[in-house]
Amino acid sequence: MIIKRKGVIFLISVILISLFSMIPINTFNKKDVVPWMSYIHNDTRIKEISIPGTHDSGATHSIFDVSGKCQDLNIKKQLYVGVRFFDLRLQLVNDEFRITHSFVDQRLTFKNTMDTLSNFIKEYDSEFIIISIKKESDDKNSSKSFKEALDIELNNYKDVICFDSSLPEYINDARGKIYIMDRYGLDYGIPLYNWQDDTSFEVNDFYIQDNYCLDNLNEKQEDIIKTIKYGNENDKYVLNYTSCYLDYGFPPTLASKSAKVINPWFYSLVETDTCNLGIVVMDYMTSDLAKIIYMRNYL
Repeated sequence: MIIKRKGVIFLISVILISLFSMIPINTFNKKDVVPWMSYIHNDTRIKEISIPGTHDSGATHSIFDVSGKCQDLNIKKQLYVGVRFFDLRLQLVNDEFRITHSFVDQRLTFKNTMDTLSNFIKEYDSEFIIISIKKESDDKNSSKSFKEALDIELNNYKDVICFDSSLPEYINDARGKIYIMDRYGLDYGIPLYNWQDDTSFEVNDFYIQDNYCLDNLNEKQEDIIKTIKYGNENDKYVLNYTSCYLDYGFPPTLASKSAKVINPWFYSLVETDTCNLGIVVMDYMTSDLAKIIYMRNYL
């Protein structure tokens, strides 16, 4: 009887192992982390560093695969492949910040996102992270104002957040910190709340190219090239958005359609170049795209 029971247990174990081996697992783990900033000299100016970034960083879900999604990789995976700029769109719902893209809830809280970023920067303190905070949609059923709730939330991470109104000049002074770009109107962080919609513009010490509603993708490609050139000729921080959509057809908000053209084009554009790219903010970031950006720092 004991032998039979052991045989049954062994058989069940084999079946369970077989079943679990068929379940897809997260292939990203700590061995895949790229702490690429650790190889940059301490006296390197941040304005001269090429940094991978993501547009609508938490937007990994869509409605019927039609509208809302901008990334395949979640925040942790983006960190692992080298992303250091995160575009976070928030909505305050029942006193909790949700990550949203337009009207599409992304099934992710701001707290969960900040926990991920905070844990990463504590473990890899050679790096620094920039988060852009924007109020995406009106508050719902909340007892606090957006700013009041955000003050409380961010204060929980004051051990890693730098609330200064500017980035330091050199990377060594930025390591181990998370910096805030303010697109809302706070009394801390880097003030970018005079953001101009769907255009290229200067604000404070930044040049930003965020032309996203276009007639054709050639127009966007020209914008990207002009911005790279501008960044190499002027002493500015540069945010160069490659994200866009065409304003005709249906649905106009399908970011993946444009990214399938822009992303491989961008890869080919910078593959053999040695110029500084600034902060490149992309839809559907991949490990290869992140690498082609941060490798500019070693050429």
